[in-house]
Amino acid sequence: MFDEDSGYEPYKGWNRASVRFGSRKPYKPNVRAEDFLLQSGLGNFRAFRLSLAMGLMMTVLYVWSILFFLNFFVPLSGPVYGGVLGGAALGLTSFLYFFGARETRRDRELATRL
Repeated sequence: MFDEDSGYEPYKGWNRASVRFGSRKPYKPNVRAEDFLLQSGLGNFRAFRLSLAMGLMMTVLYVWSILFFLNFFVPLSGPVYGGVLGGAALGLTSFLYFFGARETRRDRELATRL
């Protein structure tokens, strides 16, 4: 098994028995099939809160940054500026909530068929 002609030395390097048998064995977690299932839904209030938070973040990122630079060239009054930001936040929040609820409903329908 350990031929000297093959160039393999069983008592030197990383192949020696003390390293191979003294090393930690691979970790095998105790995972059940239920662990792979997703939650059935967030609930209406929690989904609305997440949609509101994401809508506000998207408003700041996509609308406010454009309005900021636009205001250099076209002076916008305070009510117009606030109205555009508020309308964008309301529109994005309702968009995210509507499509999130629709997707959750479609996922539940699909789960009953599977």
